[in-house]
Amino acid sequence: MKKNGQTENFQYKKWYDKGYDHGWVFARQEADYEELAAVARQKSIPVQWDIFRAEILNQYLDTPTFKFNAYSDGFGKACREFFDSI
Repeated sequence: MKKNGQTENFQYKKWYDKGYDHGWVFARQEADYEELAAVARQKSIPVQWDIFRAEILNQYLDTPTFKFNAYSDGFGKACREFFDSI
């Protein structure tokens, strides 16, 4: 059971890091102030961003280990850090 938990933690960290990397680029190159504020408030990709969420899900549709919550948390962390710095 412990090995399964370690695998889960590894997968969460892997997808968190990928989301963080995407959020870092998004915050600095794509987002406007309102978008950053929305992500900072939600601490993840806002639920109202259906199309954005669908694009990410579609990108990783064929990856069975994909963890959207981890990806979204990492994305939110990167955006929050940038939002708090401006």
